[in-house]
Amino acid sequence: MERLYKTLFLIIVIIALCTLLFGTDMVILNGKIFTVDPNEPYAEALAIQGNIIAAVGKTADIEKLVTPATTVIDAKSRLVTPGFNDAHLHFISGGQSLLELDLAGCRRSEDIQKKLRVVAECTPVGAWITGRGWDHTLFNNGQWPVKEMLDVVIPDHPVFLRRIDGHVGWANSYALRLAGISSETPNPEGGEIVRDALTFGATGILKETAMQMVAEIIPANSTEQKERALDKALKDAARLGVTSIQDNSGIETIELYQKRFLSGQLTVRVSEWLDFDVAQTPEKLRQTYEYYSAYTEPDMLRLGLVKGFVDGTLGSRTAYFFTPYADNPATVGLPQYTQEELEKLAFAADSLNMQIGLHCIGDKANWMALTAYEKARDQNNRKDLRHRIEHTQVLRLEDIPKLAQLGVVASMQPTHCTSDLRWAEQRIGHERCKGAYAWRKILLAGGVIAFGTDWPVEPLDPMRGLYSAVTRKNIESGEPANGWFADQCLTIEEAIYCYTMASAYAEHQEKRKGSITPGKLADIIILSNDVLTCQPKDILSTKVDMTIFNGNIIYTRPGI
Repeated sequence: MERLYKTLFLIIVIIALCTLLFGTDMVILNGKIFTVDPNEPYAEALAIQGNIIAAVGKTADIEKLVTPATTVIDAKSRLVTPGFNDAHLHFISGGQSLLELDLAGCRRSEDIQKKLRVVAECTPVGAWITGRGWDHTLFNNGQWPVKEMLDVVIPDHPVFLRRIDGHVGWANSYALRLAGISSETPNPEGGEIVRDALTFGATGILKETAMQMVAEIIPANSTEQKERALDKALKDAARLGVTSIQDNSGIETIELYQKRFLSGQLTVRVSEWLDFDVAQTPEKLRQTYEYYSAYTEPDMLRLGLVKGFVDGTLGSRTAYFFTPYADNPATVGLPQYTQEELEKLAFAADSLNMQIGLHCIGDKANWMALTAYEKARDQNNRKDLRHRIEHTQVLRLEDIPKLAQLGVVASMQPTHCTSDLRWAEQRIGHERCKGAYAWRKILLAGGVIAFGTDWPVEPLDPMRGLYSAVTRKNIESGEPANGWFADQCLTIEEAIYCYTMASAYAEHQEKRKGSITPGKLADIIILSNDVLTCQPKDILSTKVDMTIFNGNIIYTRPGI
C-alpha cells in the first residue's frame, strides 16, 4: 500500500509539472466548486490534464494554465461537484426497465390492466408479457393483488410482473400453469406461494425464492436485448451525473461492460459484484474471481464485493425481524440463510480477502450479518476489508455502534426511507422505527454511509436521494411537514459526501475518485441549482447541466 501511495504522489507531481510547462487540456472557471475534500472544500476553478484533475484553486490562477488548445468552460457561478457514485444498483435491470412495461406509480389495479391491454395488442398470443414497478400499498386498499385481476384482461399470454422491490412477483393463471404451481405445490425454502384462505389455491403472488419457479421458465434476454438495456442505462447515467456504479447485474455482465470499454463507449466506472450461495466453497469463489478478473480494466472495470441476501423487504413483509410485524403478528419475515450457513459463507469470502455485501432489511437480518462479520474477523484476522450491509434499513439501537466497531459500511438508499415512511410505522411499530434509516445515529456512532438508489427499485436520479436525505419527506406528497423522525436528517454537504467520497470508500477507491482533488480521476458535474443553499424542494428540480467523465464532456443539457 505504501508503494501505491508513493506511485500516486509521483504521478501527481509529473502531471503538475506538465501542466505548468505545457498548459492543460480543460479548465472550469468562475464556478462554486464543492470539492468534497476537507483539505480544500471550496474553490473557484480547476484544471484537467488527460483524465486527471491537475489543479484546483482560484480562477485567476487556473487561467494562467490556458493555452489555445485548452477547452475552457465558464461555470458562470454554478455549483460544481464530483460525479455521483451510486453504491448499490442493478444497472442492466435498470436499463431494461426503461424498455419494458413500467408499472411504477400505478395507483389502481385498473391502471395496470390498461397498460397490459396495450402491450397485449402488439404481442403474439402465447408470448410472455413481463413488467416491473407495481406497489400494492398504493392500490387495492393495500392488499395483495390476485391472478384474476390479470386473467380478466390477459387470458392468452403468460404474465409475470415484479413488484417495485424485486422481491415479489405477480403471475396470472397461464404463467402459474406453465410453472406447474398448484394448491399442492409446497413452498420452496426461503420463499412463499401466497394462497387463498378458503381454497388454498395459489393467488398469483410469489415471494422471494418462489418467484424463481416462474422466472426460470421465462425466455432469457438475448445479448442484443442486454446491450440495448446497457446503452439506455449509460445515457441515463450521463444525463443524471452518475459517473461510477457499484452494480449487482450478475457477474457475467462484466463481459458486456468490457465490450463497451474496448469500443470507447463505457461512460461509467463499474464495480461488478459476484453472487454467492450456500453451495460455494472458498476454492469455488477463488476460481470464479480469477476467471472474471480477465475482464477487468484499470480504473474503469473492476470486480467488487461478494453479494448475498439475508432476508427480503419491508414492503412484502419478508424482511426478517426478532419479533412479529405489527400489522401481521403471524410472521417475522423470511430469512434466506440459517446463522450457521451465513457464518460459513462469511468465513469463506473473508478468508480470501474478499469484501462481502449482505442484503439486510430487518433488525434480525442486520444482527445476523454483524455477528457473521465479527466471527469471520476473529477467525481470519483480516484488516480493512470494509464488509458492507446493503440497505441497513432497520437496526436495533444497540447494534448501531457495531457498524463502526467492525468497520462495516452501511450501504443505504435514502429514497427507500421516503417511499416507505407512508406505512412503515403501521408495519413494524413506532419503537422499531427509531432504528429505521437511522443515518444520523450511524454517523454519530462513527459509521460510514455510502448512498445509492437500488435502481430500478427507485429512480436513478441522485437529486431524489439528496432531497430525501435532507428532508425525510415523501417526494410526491411532501409529508410529513416536519420530516419523518427528522432528527435523522443529514445536511446537504453530508448527503453529497455519502454519494461521492463515502461511496468511493465503500469500494476501496477513495484514493482515485470521490472528490475534486489534484491527482484524482476527472469525473465532474455542473448543476443548474446551488443545492448547498437552495430550498430543499428545489433540489428535486435541479438538473445536471454538464457531465465530465474521465476528462471528457459526455453530456451537456440541451438548451443551456
